[in-house]
Amino acid sequence: MSVVAITVFPIRVRSAAYWAGEPWWTVFHWIPGDVDAPSFVLNVIMFIPLGILLPLLRPSLDAIGRLAGHAAAASSAIEVTQFMLGMTLGSRRTVDVNDLIANTAGALLGLLILRLAVPSRQHRAGYGAGSPPSPSPPG
Repeated sequence: MSVVAITVFPIRVRSAAYWAGEPWWTVFHWIPGDVDAPSFVLNVIMFIPLGILLPLLRPSLDAIGRLAGHAAAASSAIEVTQFMLGMTLGSRRTVDVNDLIANTAGALLGLLILRLAVPSRQHRAGYGAGSPPSPSPPG
C-alpha cells in the first residue's frame, strides 16, 4: 500500500489545455543512467521489502532470476499505471526506465539482505510458512 501511495497518489487531474503543445511521448524517459541520484536511491529503498518478503511468502521466488522477473513486472505495472493516469486524467507522471532498474535492484538487494540474515534456504522457506523451522536432528 505504501508503494501505491508513493507512486500513484496524489492523482492531479488537469485539463488537456494544461499540456497543450506538449506531445504525449515526452512522459517517457528511456535513457538509462539519466536520473538524479536521490530519486534512484529512493526507488531502490522502496523495493527492498519486496525482495525480503516475496521469497518468504513464496519460497519458489528465492532465486535471483525469478525474483528479478517479479520485481520488474511489479515496477512495470507501476509505470503503466502512471502512464495510463497521465493519458486519461492528465497527471503526466513520467515513465522512467531508471525506475524499473532501481526497483529491480532494490528487490535483489532485499534478497541479498534476507540471505545474509537467514543463510539456509530451508530456514527461509520455514519462516515464510508462519513459524520458525524445527531444529535439524544432530548428526
